[in-house]
Amino acid sequence: MAALPFELEQGIFENAANSDRRSALSLVLVARRVQFWVEPVVYKCVALKYGGSESARVLEGFISALKTRPASFFARYVKTLLLSDIPACYMMEILAVCTGLTDLRIWPHTPSPVTHFVVTSSIRPTHLSFSAEHLAARGRGPNFALPFYQELTHMELHDTWGQLMTWAPNFAMLPHLTHLALVFGSPFSCGSVASYGLNAILANCSKLKVCVLRCMLSEDELRFGQDAVIANSIVDPRVVVVGWHRSRARWADGLWNEKTDLWNKAEGLHRHTMM
Repeated sequence: MAALPFELEQGIFENAANSDRRSALSLVLVARRVQFWVEPVVYKCVALKYGGSESARVLEGFISALKTRPASFFARYVKTLLLSDIPACYMMEILAVCTGLTDLRIWPHTPSPVTHFVVTSSIRPTHLSFSAEHLAARGRGPNFALPFYQELTHMELHDTWGQLMTWAPNFAMLPHLTHLALVFGSPFSCGSVASYGLNAILANCSKLKVCVLRCMLSEDELRFGQDAVIANSIVDPRVVVVGWHRSRARWADGLWNEKTDLWNKAEGLHRHTMM
């Protein structure tokens, strides 16, 4: 049997790795040349969590790779990165080399030293999910004018309703923001002060297409009245309410589908309201 053309063989392995991330981890062991083709796929989306034997193994493997590969490898190939509940020292070690990120998520809360390290780094994400409370200067909120924020098109903030409403003027500093998600751990406040703050955020985001209000209530809990109360208090068609899925622990299984589902679902609800 004749050998496959080199380019065709490479395409087959790259497509296989893109189709099944789990198999990609095995494909790197086939041959040296296959490892060279597949590793960029493996490292393109990296999810690192703390807790559980499997998560610990993945984290230890990534930290080990940091010591054996040049920083340029991670800067070039790691584009999507989620850091969840891992020590701050590891976070900063990882973020120091993953400077080519376009999608960054730090969950559930960003430790203050990590936050300041990130926003003053050379990273320029287009997608961001984190808590900005540690960056809030007294009475002024986070400085969204920093270069770190200037390429953002999608941002998901895990902060309290009161903080976000106070920061309303700062959102005018985000020139390319089209998708904004505000995530809360308790039911939304629908009073006049909250409505004023939300309207200010919407007015200050000149290119905003969708604003997601995401409460950590289940779909059923929202269905039993909470969503109606929220919806009736908001008149801007860009605002949609999306329930929190309690199966957060499985977010990595679908390779970031949780985030994709959030924006897709929000845009679907937005289109429905415009019909």
